[in-house]
Amino acid sequence: MSRSLRLGAPPGYGGVVPFDRRRHAGMGLVPGIAYTWCATLNAVYVSAAEFARAALDYPLAFAREPGGEYQPVAVLGLRSGENLFVDTKGHWRSGAYVPAYCRRYPFCIAEIPGETRVSGARRLICVDERALTRDTAQPLFDADGNPTPAWSPIQQLIETFEGARLQTRVLARRLEALNLLVPFDALALPRQGPHRRLQGLFRVDEQRLQQIAGRDLRTLMHKGELRAVYAHLISLENFGRLLDLATARH
Repeated sequence: MSRSLRLGAPPGYGGVVPFDRRRHAGMGLVPGIAYTWCATLNAVYVSAAEFARAALDYPLAFAREPGGEYQPVAVLGLRSGENLFVDTKGHWRSGAYVPAYCRRYPFCIAEIPGETRVSGARRLICVDERALTRDTAQPLFDADGNPTPAWSPIQQLIETFEGARLQTRVLARRLEALNLLVPFDALALPRQGPHRRLQGLFRVDEQRLQQIAGRDLRTLMHKGELRAVYAHLISLENFGRLLDLATARH
């Protein structure tokens, strides 16, 4: 059944297929996988659990998905196709936090339409096969389809990312329900060269945040979500850093 599924690939990935212990037996990751695959992404998804660390390096904003839901993203560049944190060799900028979205590559989770959570089959681990090879000393599954020690940390990262994604969806829905998200344009004004404007982004409105009911504020605090909100607001100062990086690169 899995081979007949049509799975949408996350931004930056090639086509993805279900990760199968028989089909991919004896295969491991291509040695020295770099971040070239996301060198043209000017934003990537982040979870609320990452906000505190990611806010030190990137502006964190919200983008609205085609289905209408809001997703937090780390902004990596000031124009389409620009990632200021990946160099020409695919190396991430030294010292900068690497979002879990990028670290989990080439794996992702697909939700299977029509399946139920009760059956446990709604979510499926998928992989971008471009990053797999049989020429490896560290296969993820052995020839018999049994997991090897190399698979354990990868599986843990995937599961942690998926759990954090679901928690982040709850946060985004709460912010939307409280009418706290407002659109804004990120405008960069370099001393030389054209102005740069990023559109389609949303942020928490601080004035509205100060006016929400006490019970809603307490909910944000008890859920640990208020900390993420303030990390998001503080991170917006990093648009200036992006401008510095863009100026240095170009």
